Amino acid sequence: MTSGFGYSKGSVAVDDAVGGKLRNACVLCERDQKTTTASLICTTCYERMCHGCSKNHQKYALGKHVLVDINDSDCVKTQVDMKGYDRCKDHSRVLVYVCQDHNKALCCDECLFVSHRKCDRVEKIIQSTSGQLTVLNDTEVRYIVAEAERLAIESEKKVKENEKLANEICDEIDNKKKCVIAMFDETKTRIRRELSAGNASDKEQLDKRKDIANSIKSELEGFGSVFKQVKEHGNDNEKRIINAVTEIILTNSHIRINEMKQTDYTVSRTLEWDPQVMSLFNMNSLKVELKVTRLPGPSQGVQASDMVVDTRSLVLKPEKTTVLEREKGDANFTWVNGLTFLPDGRIAAIEQGNNTCMILHAGIQRPGPPYRFKEKPYDVTCYGDTNLAVTLEYGIFFFILFYKNRSRVKYLNNSKLRRKLKFKNDSQ
Repeated sequence: MTSGFGYSKGSVAVDDAVGGKLRNACVLCERDQKTTTASLICTTCYERMCHGCSKNHQKYALGKHVLVDINDSDCVKTQVDMKGYDRCKDHSRVLVYVCQDHNKALCCDECLFVSHRKCDRVEKIIQSTSGQLTVLNDTEVRYIVAEAERLAIESEKKVKENEKLANEICDEIDNKKKCVIAMFDETKTRIRRELSAGNASDKEQLDKRKDIANSIKSELEGFGSVFKQVKEHGNDNEKRIINAVTEIILTNSHIRINEMKQTDYTVSRTLEWDPQVMSLFNMNSLKVELKVTRLPGPSQGVQASDMVVDTRSLVLKPEKTTVLEREKGDANFTWVNGLTFLPDGRIAAIEQGNNTCMILHAGIQRPGPPYRFKEKPYDVTCYGDTNLAVTLEYGIFFFILFYKNRSRVKYLNNSKLRRKLKFKNDSQ
């Protein structure tokens, strides 16, 4: 079993550093874009070739070249299949040159003619790497592969988390919807109960009114038949009596009818909505927006109050250490105990050993003389675009940065436009 960066013994196929296979092919045929299995190898130049190409090789090669069978393992030098890594991506030609002016860019003959004609530091790859070949160290490659695998797993995890979050948001909307529906159902039940109680009370009064109206109707209908008989067949005395009775019955009926009219049991019931509830109905849509907060980096962050905290583990990777040499006028060894970055990328540093403040280039070089204090400085900070503040034992010293002459070197003003803010010691 072999890994992506190991190899297995044998003359036919071996894993290379890029996961490809080593193979036996005729080198001369490959130059003509042909694929032919090599059967011979030159022990002088170690070129593999087929029987057809071996004749030309022996005929035109300079010097004495001895060809042996390729199966002779003592002479075999397995060829690596570069899987296209040795060819230009733009022109599909073999990479021959390296341009130091373009960050060690690899290029073919056509790239050299098109893009690197004006470059001063172009050399052949075989010359630039001579004497510098080392055994492939796959530790960093394995680390990057592991990191890429971790990030892929993390990305897949984030996809699932996003899907889960989407479901949780939709569930939250459904829960709010259920809460609103539950409130409406509860209100409906309460209103229905109040309507039933009111209707029952009204029904009792209306039933009494209905009974009175029916009794008046029945009494008058029964009296009407008697009144008709007396009117048609009664004597004078019976007619006088029926007239008196009729007057009494009609009077009482009018009184009872008027009383019923004056007592109206008609009730109008409507709903009175709260203004806040009505404002919900007046909206064309619910005012609910999806808030998106981008967390820093591909790794997971945790949002706390108003700030986003990145929880990725940080690893310090040593890069370089720069030692500041002792300058002319320094009484003691250099002791830097405070620094800050200027807007143009340079560094302002406090050197406590010699009571100085200096400006350093990106290469940690001093372009000009430092400013020397009469007392010990402690720290420095840059504020605004052209201001420095240095903390001293009993005060704060302020500088204004400016350019001097045509050299455009930015340094500390030693003579003017500076001021010192002093504080009295509490013990004094």
